[in-house]
Amino acid sequence: MTKNDLYFMISTKKEHEFVYKGKTYNLTYGKDEKGDYIQFGLLYEGKRFYSYGEFMNEAKIDNHFFREMLEEF
Repeated sequence: MTKNDLYFMISTKKEHEFVYKGKTYNLTYGKDEKGDYIQFGLLYEGKRFYSYGEFMNEAKIDNHFFREMLEEF
């Protein structure tokens, strides 16, 4: 997956699920009192990010930034 692929998925709010080292991660979306959000992390335990930039700067898998691992997915 490239950064452009990920940006398109987020822009179109396409949900995505994958397994990494035996753990299931997912990318979902929602809305709360702060606004629209991207939820990413272990299945049912994701962290909320309120912008694509925040997501790319902070999302991690096993203490590695997700943005640096995109090509593995």
